[in-house]
Amino acid sequence: MASSGQTIITGIEFGTDKICAVHGMPDENGNIEVLSFASLPSRNSVVKGTIVDQNAALNILKSVLDESEKGLGKFSRAEQRVYFLVNGMHVSSRFGEGTVLNYNEDKKITAAHVQKAIESAKNLAVSTDLVNIQVYDSSFLLDGTKRTFNPIGSLAEKLTAVIHIVFADKKRIDMAQTILRELGFESGYPVFVPLADAYGVPTQDERSQGTLIFDYGAGVCSYVLLYKEGVLLSGSIPVGVNNVANDLAVALELPYEYCQKFLRESKLETLRGEGKNYVEYRISVGGSEKIRRIPLDSFEKVIDLRQRETFNLLKSELERTGTFTYLRNGVVMTGGGSMIESAPATMANVMNVPVRCGEAMNVTGALSAFRSPMPCYSAILGLIKHAAALEEDSPSSGNGLGRTMVHATDQFLQGLKNLGKALKI
Repeated sequence: MASSGQTIITGIEFGTDKICAVHGMPDENGNIEVLSFASLPSRNSVVKGTIVDQNAALNILKSVLDESEKGLGKFSRAEQRVYFLVNGMHVSSRFGEGTVLNYNEDKKITAAHVQKAIESAKNLAVSTDLVNIQVYDSSFLLDGTKRTFNPIGSLAEKLTAVIHIVFADKKRIDMAQTILRELGFESGYPVFVPLADAYGVPTQDERSQGTLIFDYGAGVCSYVLLYKEGVLLSGSIPVGVNNVANDLAVALELPYEYCQKFLRESKLETLRGEGKNYVEYRISVGGSEKIRRIPLDSFEKVIDLRQRETFNLLKSELERTGTFTYLRNGVVMTGGGSMIESAPATMANVMNVPVRCGEAMNVTGALSAFRSPMPCYSAILGLIKHAAALEEDSPSSGNGLGRTMVHATDQFLQGLKNLGKALKI
């Protein structure tokens, strides 16, 4: 239970497989202490990261919150700052550029120049259907040619800021906000899934040296490329673990639900460890039971084909954008799909870089409530760490990622307040 004066942070995930809520707070060392957690299947109310049945999602989240808030003591949703994950193809990212001239006699770039360039870069014209949810440093150009990631103190007559802006479909964000208001929250703060992962999964060196964070989800795969504490690329691929399950169901003539369970429980790895070479699947035919013996090699071949297709889509995007060369520290794979035994090795083979499976670090507290492997919850735990940084005037990490995220969230909150005034709500 929270002690007096401490702020509880609430994080919510509207996932393809599950809708969950976690309550936590930072401890004196800056780590996250989980106070409570609850989760329920999304029951098709969310498809590929997008809420498709608002009423069903609301009712599921209500049950989740009722369970997760037990034991928290005095807890008012109306006074609570809540953060929620967004994912799927309705989330997009673009680069904005802003330039300022340096009139100082010594031609040294100052923090004021950097701030003005970033503010100018944010004035990116986009469709009214989109809302800006996050802004991150990317890089800077000195006199339009020399690229740097820390321009302060450099000599230049002109500074150009290149920033990474994450947008989401306004209707999708409004739908989530409506659900939260119906359940008693004043407003919520959206965070793109892989950027929540970026707060919890990579090490400081990985954020600095060039690492791709790849969240292998049930309906969607999403990713972010971090370099020098900035964001060089982020996006989504509209396939996930459920597509692998569907491929198995079609190719091997098995029920889809059986294939989902097969992947979730890592049956392939378990059976291989037991020295078996086939799966025994029992079927009823004419009132009698028959056993099908399906070679494990058949499962492996189908899984491998889908994973390679997915990972090659990612590689093509990195190559198209010219960012593959910044992938110097490899890939950190997380999310439920990272628990498929072959996934990290296949990614490493396709990308030809080191790949490790990661989960949220420096998290303590009520972890026994998480019934699935921890990589399944890396995004929502990273969301709490991200929120904890935002709750401070100066993020404890002190990195460019934190500074720009705070500013972007403040802008988003002000936008919500202005919208509320306009609508008189």
